[in-house]
Amino acid sequence: MTSEFEIIERYFKKKMKQTALGVGDDAAMIHVRNNYQLAISSDMLIENIHFLKNTNPSHLGWKSLAVNLSDIAAMGAIPKWATLSISLPKINHTWLKKFSKGFFKCADKFGIDLIGGDTTKGPLSISITIMGESKKDEALLRSGAKINDDIWVTGQLGLASMGLANLQGQLKLPPRIKMKCIRALEIPTPKTFLGSYLSRYANSCIDISDGLIQDLRHILKASKVGASLLLNDIPCEKFIHTSKQYQFVLNGGDDYELLFTAAKKNRPFIKKIAKKTNTPVTMIGNITKKKALNILSEQGKSIKFNPKGFDHFA
Repeated sequence: MTSEFEIIERYFKKKMKQTALGVGDDAAMIHVRNNYQLAISSDMLIENIHFLKNTNPSHLGWKSLAVNLSDIAAMGAIPKWATLSISLPKINHTWLKKFSKGFFKCADKFGIDLIGGDTTKGPLSISITIMGESKKDEALLRSGAKINDDIWVTGQLGLASMGLANLQGQLKLPPRIKMKCIRALEIPTPKTFLGSYLSRYANSCIDISDGLIQDLRHILKASKVGASLLLNDIPCEKFIHTSKQYQFVLNGGDDYELLFTAAKKNRPFIKKIAKKTNTPVTMIGNITKKKALNILSEQGKSIKFNPKGFDHFA
């Protein structure tokens, strides 16, 4: 009978690249450089809440790490280490092989060492703690937005939530858009390369996991400011404009794009690092003194919107 230790040895133990001591002992040992701080974040993925039962295990392996990398990117830090704790209803070697392949594909692409974790029996759930380095006192915070800052987002919004709605039979999509949306849902690309440059030019940042409106509100509350957005400037599939289903853009969640604010004088630098990292960026509004969120139509009229995004306990 396969033990949890054999599972770790077979699927999750790899040679370390930047770690003094990794998987296989009671604790990992890592070196942190002088004048640097650790950025640490944890996330859980639960079956039928964060992913569907029939999700490709390779895609799930990738996503479980990618969503955590997105948090580190939002801090302007460089991700380096991760722990993985996984609860399995039973041992399925085919599933484990595919899951670990997807996990390490993501880890290798972004330079991450898996340094520990836990394996138990129970309902399928995945918990990852990610750690990265940031120069001392240079981390990006939600509380740094300034009045008159530009508001930027990376990528396109609404794709993942449309993909989920399609898989759940709630939304019919043209074949080309369907494939794009499901890929965005299952294999998100964390913007770690752009994030590592943003601390030089941005004032605040957050990753969009619960929806544009809800995550922007976190910045506004922490920074004690307001914002004005132009609906038509928010980057999304033309399908959304045509169908007027803006809830996917505003409240959808699972985008794992970066939402950040920066002074107007930094526009040229932001466009430069976006080009350097091959990351699409779009300016969608500005920070205001009035502590409210206002979304304007193409005609400049204020529109009504659902103020809530994804909430586990709503």
